[in-house]
Amino acid sequence: MIKRILKTYCNVNVWFLWLLVSSAFSPVAQSKTLRFGVDPWPPFVIVEQTQISGIDVDIVRHLADALNLDLELVRCPFKRCLRMMESGELDILGSLQKFKDREVYMQYLEPSYYTANKVFYTLKGSEVSINAYQDLERYILGVTLGHKNDPQFDADTRFTKFAAVDTDKLFSLLMKKRIDAALSVDVRSDHYLKTHNLSQYIHKASFYFKGTQGYLAVSRASKLLERHKEIERMLAGMVSDGTITSMIDAVVREKVNKTPPTG
Repeated sequence: MIKRILKTYCNVNVWFLWLLVSSAFSPVAQSKTLRFGVDPWPPFVIVEQTQISGIDVDIVRHLADALNLDLELVRCPFKRCLRMMESGELDILGSLQKFKDREVYMQYLEPSYYTANKVFYTLKGSEVSINAYQDLERYILGVTLGHKNDPQFDADTRFTKFAAVDTDKLFSLLMKKRIDAALSVDVRSDHYLKTHNLSQYIHKASFYFKGTQGYLAVSRASKLLERHKEIERMLAGMVSDGTITSMIDAVVREKVNKTPPTG
């Protein structure tokens, strides 16, 4: 009888220990952390040494707090961030354009939280003149690696395009006259030109691609996907009550005021 009781006691303890260990590695336990992919893209993601801030970081931190989740910022180049969304190594990514091929592995969150234009930037005083789509064929055009643009433009093989790794490299190439025009999101690029005192040298061409919308998206391989409707309700509230507009204004105002002259 005593042996039977001891055996039963041991079996219960072994089962309880297995339950504790397995639960620690279950999707439920893992879902206590929200893994957000960040790649430097001011003012949406600003990386200064070990500090990461910006509009997207503020928005996702607000959502993580409301969801009672710990926020983990995961550094990754944009193209790698996309692969990590596909594999489920990331839960959420921001400042995304909506494309069908990405919807295969991402659930876009409605509504979009900002609208911007894709603009061609040229050097002041140059002979580069972009007034219509057909003008693009005459120039070397800089784009950002991994970022999609107007579908017709991206598919058009008549144009000479050079892919820069990031916005810094893109405008550096323009300033060095290695490219004739740089194509970039105006919200991002206007901020970059102001903070680097380049507005006096660079301006916008009259032709541009209108109405690029920025979205947050959840990985379809993430446990967080189960809560995407809940997140959408929160996001819609932040858009409608002006919370996100205030976040954008605060970040842009702070970074422009804090950045010292570069020249």
